[in-house]
Amino acid sequence: LQVQGGARPHLAQLLAVRSLFSGSLLALNRLQVDHVRALSRVLFLTPHLPAFFLRHRLRSHVLEIRHLDRALLQLGLGQLSEEELRAACYLRGLNSTHLGQAECRAWLEQWLRLSCELQGTSA
Repeated sequence: LQVQGGARPHLAQLLAVRSLFSGSLLALNRLQVDHVRALSRVLFLTPHLPAFFLRHRLRSHVLEIRHLDRALLQLGLGQLSEEELRAACYLRGLNSTHLGQAECRAWLEQWLRLSCELQGTSA
């Protein structure tokens, strides 16, 4: 409910609920098509495909982001230009237009910590 109101959950709160997204009603393969389409729009993917293709595309996108996250973690965020930093946020579904560079960097740091904690289907 707080998230719907615009609040951003803390990393510990997200990690506490990660098991809900693995093998449960919130797992990608069990989500309703409307939810899969909404996720596609958030990640700037076309939502106008059959459900099977949407799920496949989302899985591929998540896997690609996880690989990029690991590479970014090794490289270090300090190596990114402001443009690269904003592109990295955008790819992960954050519109950074109204955020400063420090806010983008802080958000991406938290994202990377979360991403590297997740395993398998909970990603």
